[in-house]
This record gives sequence, structure tokens and C-alpha cells, in this order.
Amino acid sequence: MAYSEDAGQAALAAIDRALEHRPEKDGHDFADAAQHLAMLRDAMTARYGDAPPPPVSRERLARLNAILSVVLGGHFPLGSIPWHEIELARGWLADLLGEKAAD
Repeated sequence: MAYSEDAGQAALAAIDRALEHRPEKDGHDFADAAQHLAMLRDAMTARYGDAPPPPVSRERLARLNAILSVVLGGHFPLGSIPWHEIELARGWLADLLGEKAAD
């Protein structure tokens, strides 16, 4: 569990850095956040091997995928970086990390 917690905290820190600096174009913070979110997702899915995760874990993975999608939208925006959505995703991630793993 420590590995995934570390990845989650590192992703949260990278999002915080991006929000603090709010670059006009993508910087390293979005790439760092996306990498750590993918590591967190991999750690969550690795727990089950080939077995399907329980419903609570599937819901957590769906939320994590939504967070990752928003971060990638900031990393590769079609227009300006969607800062409001990045702020929302940051809150979602903090909530997710604050939950006790049900799995």
C-alpha cells in the first residue's frame, strides 16, 4: 500500500505545483502528475491480478481514471489550460487518498 500512497501523494504535490505556478503552457508538473497517477492506478489494479475488483474498488478506479483524464487535459489542452477543472481534480484526488482502501 505504501507504494500507491507515495504515488498518490507525489501526484497531489505535482498538481499543487502546477496550480501554484499556473504556466501558460504545460510544464513538467502535469507530466509528473500523470506519471504518478498512472503508477497509482497500476498499483490499485495489480492487487487483483486476473480477478475482477470488488465494486467499491471499481468505483475508486473510475474516479482515478477521471482525475487522470482531467490532468491529461491540462497537459495537452485543446485551448487554454482548464484550471478550474484541474482544481476540481485536485480535490477529488485528495478525497480519494483520504479514504481508507476498501480492498
